[in-house]
Amino acid sequence: MLFKPTLNVKMEEIRRYVPVSAATSFGNISAFIQSSEVNYIIPLIGYDLYTQVLAYYTTPATLPDGVTELNKSKFDTLIEYAQRALINLTYYSGFDFINTIMNDAGFHRQESDSEKGLYKYQEDAVKSGFRNNGFNALDTMLGYIESNISTFPHFKTSANYTLRRQSIIPNTQAFDAIFDINNSRLVYLKVSRFISQVEDFDISALLGGPLFALVKTEIVKDEPDAKIRALIPYLQRPLAYLAVSRASFQLGMNVTDKGLFFESQASTLLNSAVSSPLTDQQYYNLAVKTEKTGNEYLELLRGFLIANKADYPLYVSPGGSPLIRDNKTKNTTWV
Repeated sequence: MLFKPTLNVKMEEIRRYVPVSAATSFGNISAFIQSSEVNYIIPLIGYDLYTQVLAYYTTPATLPDGVTELNKSKFDTLIEYAQRALINLTYYSGFDFINTIMNDAGFHRQESDSEKGLYKYQEDAVKSGFRNNGFNALDTMLGYIESNISTFPHFKTSANYTLRRQSIIPNTQAFDAIFDINNSRLVYLKVSRFISQVEDFDISALLGGPLFALVKTEIVKDEPDAKIRALIPYLQRPLAYLAVSRASFQLGMNVTDKGLFFESQASTLLNSAVSSPLTDQQYYNLAVKTEKTGNEYLELLRGFLIANKADYPLYVSPGGSPLIRDNKTKNTTWV
């Protein structure tokens, strides 16, 4: 576990990241820390890197394989990033249980004359804060690992690294640069399966099998071919918008000034917010709008490939009668 009981007698280590009371018992949250490590940290960085980091954290005086006097400061930084994510996700996942008393008489809420429970809107805000801070910290952690991959080569054995490298939009930052999701890893994870669908059905169909296979082969390399690197931005733009369109139809997503949400927010007289599902028409409008933009970007991709045919010989542009075409995004329809 990446927090030590001996360093948290008065929650000293944890209070570096969240303003928890020094009177809090570490034992009350240790089970949630362990489950958060299993659910979030280990799947992201892989068991091999986690084991290495844990060994160094547990006994820093005895450096494990791969940790040296020259690079141990980077492991110290990684542990700080991991702890920040871990404690926020611990309080997020254990939020409904930490202040609950369980005994033979059932379940009870802790309360006293001097301390009262939060209002519902306050609970929602605090829980949402833990969730967002936790997932944002995971992004920071992953970005740090990737920028120092020579120090953390065990990360390359993780399933997460392999899947991210195989995606044309490999991370939250790349997606957010095209479509505002408020840099939210939570949203990126929700949309990721739709990114895969658009790759398989739309991007692959336009590129053709041979060129699509070449793109997927090159993007996992440390130094992809220069022509494929030039093609990637033209692939990412339609991919992002069409993934949002698919997600809007299937998940129900809403775009606000804070990024993408799965429900609408309405203000109340108590200056709080009430969440409610979007209407079918709102889902439909968002899906249609993003699909239209995505298809327009597909046309730009097609034009780029035609204009640079010599650089992409595997691409075969559609031929035949000019009356045979895809009617999407067109003002007229050929039948």
